[in-house]
Amino acid sequence: MALMNRMRESMKTILLILVVAFILTIIVDWGMGGFQSNQPRGIIAEVDGQQIHYEEFYSRYQNELAAYREQQGGDPEGYQLQQLETRVFDNLVQQRLLDRVVKQVQLNASDQEIIEEIFNNPPAELRQNQAFQDSTGQFDMQAYQAAINNPGAGAFWSQVEDYLRLTLPMRKLDNLLRVTAVVTDEEARIEYMKRNLKAKVEYVLVPVTEFSASAAAPSDDEIKAYHSKHEADYKEAEKRAIDYVMLEFKPTKADSDAVDQLANELLNDARGGQDFAELARIHSQDPGSAQNGGDLGYFARGAMVKPFEDAAFNHAVGQIVGPVISQFGIHIIKVVDKMKEDGQEKVKASHILLKYEMSPRTREALQEEASYIAETAKEQGLKNVAAAEKVEVKRSEPFAAGGFIPGVGMESRINNWIFRNEVGTVSDVLYAEKGYFVIEVAEIKKEHIKSWIEVKDQIVSKLKNEKAMALAKEKGQKIADQAKAGGSLESAALSGGLKVQQTDQFAFNTYINSIGREPRFAGAAFGLPIGAISAPIEGSRGYYVLKVLERTPMNDSDFEAQKESIRAQLMQRKEQAIFGQWYTALKEKADITDNRKDYL
Repeated sequence: MALMNRMRESMKTILLILVVAFILTIIVDWGMGGFQSNQPRGIIAEVDGQQIHYEEFYSRYQNELAAYREQQGGDPEGYQLQQLETRVFDNLVQQRLLDRVVKQVQLNASDQEIIEEIFNNPPAELRQNQAFQDSTGQFDMQAYQAAINNPGAGAFWSQVEDYLRLTLPMRKLDNLLRVTAVVTDEEARIEYMKRNLKAKVEYVLVPVTEFSASAAAPSDDEIKAYHSKHEADYKEAEKRAIDYVMLEFKPTKADSDAVDQLANELLNDARGGQDFAELARIHSQDPGSAQNGGDLGYFARGAMVKPFEDAAFNHAVGQIVGPVISQFGIHIIKVVDKMKEDGQEKVKASHILLKYEMSPRTREALQEEASYIAETAKEQGLKNVAAAEKVEVKRSEPFAAGGFIPGVGMESRINNWIFRNEVGTVSDVLYAEKGYFVIEVAEIKKEHIKSWIEVKDQIVSKLKNEKAMALAKEKGQKIADQAKAGGSLESAALSGGLKVQQTDQFAFNTYINSIGREPRFAGAAFGLPIGAISAPIEGSRGYYVLKVLERTPMNDSDFEAQKESIRAQLMQRKEQAIFGQWYTALKEKADITDNRKDYL
């Protein structure tokens, strides 16, 4: 009976863990990736004719939001909120696509398979649940079997069966994709070499800048020909500009004065003998220390902002200092202890942090003002209302759909509204991280190919650089030929007015001092015989000619010791890449209608 009660108590938790674990398996292991007050009804997306209703999206979103609040202790805002919305949407689209594949290849789970799983291969989430563990925390098969045979547990096992009926087909699909991933001994060997072998080279850099000034400027005909050949590079998506009024989220003088008054009251209370830790737990707005009574532990100089540090180090143990103003707000500080560690002075302190923030009354007044501007502007125009209300109207630079809005920020929902309305349309009040916005669509620049005149400077710069690089390669070839003939890279470099430089030892995949990340350079260093002179090697700054001075030999015994570990890592990487490529192709072929702009 006790086991049954524990199962009932933990049923929701177990099933939530099962579902979350399944979703995480798809998203993490396979490598994938404010609403209106009333919930609109409708279709937020269609995937190959399968509809995703807004209600389903909203329900899943609320679950994700609850999980976020549980983990972070607050609501997501701005970009974090947009990421959460996108993740929920992408997961629903993925679910529809994978469901269709499962049905097409007939991967449904049979009753016998589900029975086999429940009896002989219980999910890890059940194995790890306390209801099925002994006193040492180990999975107790006898307790598990007793639960299976308990006639009163039918509802629980029915839900586990539903979960397995959903996840087993996906697991089969996962296994089908994974079985195509193979890592050979040679691949593992090459990866070991990339990680462990090191090379040292001397080299000459023929810099492209040596020829930048002398490279002939292209003619108009060359520019036009290049533009015609690369028109796709100069396609500019539709852009829009907006006029907007921002009512910024910032405290008024009255708000700041109220914070100052509270700080002085708390300072007097603390100095008057009230429990500092309790005051911090109630009033401090520092999420990292408030729950610990404001305790910051020991810290040395340089660990805190200067006003805080000066106050803590310049007062005696037991003193309560404040108010101290820093970039974070206003602090009441209690110096708890001082010590020296390894010759370094350290202070232990607690604090109460109060932030200069808008009061609820100020926010309400700001929202009322924004609402008045929005409603009136729909009749009279934003600029007219703003002039009457003595608020500033700003004009943004043109921007593309889905991206950054100049002056507003990364606000996808606002961006969506802008790109589904016509010139002259005025928004309702729009909430963003910076404040309340009222926006009017001011200009629409349709998608077009930029003319060669518009991009002339870019093309001139590109063509001149290509000519300069060609001259650098030509000089590099002469140096390489001379070095091969005479055996000295240094003398060949000097004849060209350049000097030989030498690297430290470097591995294939690492940053090379004074060079950076140059894959072709590293490839030559590990591919050429020791002492050989390379052909000119193109880099980001010009052309390199190099000579391999030394290279660590292959350690076969160490490779054998690491081979299986490397193979496992490469296998995981390959499996993720296989799923990623397969899913990308699946998604590209699908007919997906995204209606988020109408809801978010």
